[in-house]
Amino acid sequence: MNLAWRLAYFLSLAATVFLAAIAPREALAQLPGGSLVVTITAPSNGANVSGTISVAGRYTTIGAATVRDTQFKLDGADLGAPHQHVPDLVSGTVSFEDAWDTLTASNGTHTLTAVARDASGAQWTSDPVTVTVSNSPVATENDQPGSGNWAMGVGGLPADDVGKQIKGYASATSVNQGDSITFYVSVASAQTYTIDFYRMGYYQGLGGRLMQSVGPLAGSPQPVCLGDINTGLAECNWAASYALAVPTSWTSGVFLAKLTSSTGFQNWIIFVVRDDARQANLVYQQPVNTYQGYNNYPNDNATGKSLYDFNSFGLPTASGTTRAVKVSWNRPYADRGAGQFFNWEYYFIRWIERSGYDVKYCTNIDVHEHSDRLLAAKGVLSIATDQNYSKEMYDGLEAARDAAVNLAFFGAGAVFWQVRFEASPLTGAADRVLVGYKDQTKDPVQGPTTTIRWRDLNRPPQTLIGVQFHGQIDFSSPNVPFVVQSSSNWIYTGTGLLDGDRIPGMVGYEMDGTWSIFPAPNAISDTYVILSASPYTDVSGEQKTASSSIYQAPSGAWVFGAGTTSWAWGLDLDGTADPRIQRITSNILDRFVGK
Repeated sequence: MNLAWRLAYFLSLAATVFLAAIAPREALAQLPGGSLVVTITAPSNGANVSGTISVAGRYTTIGAATVRDTQFKLDGADLGAPHQHVPDLVSGTVSFEDAWDTLTASNGTHTLTAVARDASGAQWTSDPVTVTVSNSPVATENDQPGSGNWAMGVGGLPADDVGKQIKGYASATSVNQGDSITFYVSVASAQTYTIDFYRMGYYQGLGGRLMQSVGPLAGSPQPVCLGDINTGLAECNWAASYALAVPTSWTSGVFLAKLTSSTGFQNWIIFVVRDDARQANLVYQQPVNTYQGYNNYPNDNATGKSLYDFNSFGLPTASGTTRAVKVSWNRPYADRGAGQFFNWEYYFIRWIERSGYDVKYCTNIDVHEHSDRLLAAKGVLSIATDQNYSKEMYDGLEAARDAAVNLAFFGAGAVFWQVRFEASPLTGAADRVLVGYKDQTKDPVQGPTTTIRWRDLNRPPQTLIGVQFHGQIDFSSPNVPFVVQSSSNWIYTGTGLLDGDRIPGMVGYEMDGTWSIFPAPNAISDTYVILSASPYTDVSGEQKTASSSIYQAPSGAWVFGAGTTSWAWGLDLDGTADPRIQRITSNILDRFVGK
């Protein structure tokens, strides 16, 4: 053994010992004429993982070691295909990486290893890395095969409120897993019909999953829904058509019952399945008060009434105009039967479920009745135009914020009107009637629950949200751009956005802004930040500026106000979806859940 060869050998051995001392999770093999170190570099040992993650490794050769291929293993079984490597006698380090969809593994503890093989097939294995797979029920659910057949027009034509070919409503806006919900269905003439139940989500981009099909069922015309002359309240005295026992296996979410008559007409009944027993990181509040507030069933240009003048018809009521001051869930939603769900919420739900966040669902009525349930969440989400709030709802969100529960208002115009709930005069069921006089002089109930604007009750929404309703453009007009401000704020991390940058199509049709005449929210010093300043022309012709905001309450809770009804369009709507809006939303939700 000559001196040069001995020197090279001892230098190689010293390097191998050094690498063995410092490299994490690695295996060292001494080969003839060289050495090999195999390491997993990501994820780290003990990590919690979910969704699709990167699994990374490396090997280091010293001297005349050769590597033919490398491969990751999960619990001893191959994970992905081998990585082929060109044998190389030169010392060095080579990295390799795979994407791992953790939904292919069960929740719980798993072991990752990396192996390297030489030309002869000899194998060297890294030290194991232990990870805990923790996918949310929503992520697991969306891995199931989806279906696009929930869509109206697939297998039939949309029913309308004049012909009333097929219409229906549910006994409640939501139902807990394992409980029952009753459906009331009317058809124009005696015939059979079917009900297909779909859960809405991402589902490989198909938007829904067929959960159960029922029928054919015998259908018949149900009585006309008569209205009260004074209040405009219309309720349907329909016989029950079908009772669904909700399986405990159904994941909490927004569901559509798709009605299809034997004559080929269709309508939806929308409802939420809750999971009251499970704690989730995020709670999605479906704005059914908005659905019902705008619901003018039957939308026949003759008799239908909502809480709004623009789409109410018939004789004047106690409001002084044609609009109602009370509306009921004991009647179908107008037109296709899904309220405003497909205007904005559909796109938010597709995105949040595609992203795998741990979320469960409830409705405004659930928050009214059980706002204490919000305290178990890390964040509460309000979407689109969530404008009608009872005192119990407003109190509940304030209490949640003050108990360190984060709030995000991914919409505009939230908490604008105070409303009350009443029992149905027809059935006696609690909280089936939504009351909104919108005029202090006409509401027979005076005091803290008078149904007028919250800002006129000395509780301006800005103190909760950070911004509040400021104006709007015509519903049919194009949205204006979102103009960035305070781009150094943490919500813009990773977006590359700078002050003055514009994100098209994002702001409308309703906008929030800041009001100097109302108090700012109670925030930790320097955390109340105005995040955008988007100029627009209001329907009145006035030049205004829409704003979004963020602040941290003294409890530590973060509160985000998007300031635009259309925030969800930036997440998933074709032609408007923008990776920067997606990243902002992820930054907010990740902060909420502690990622």
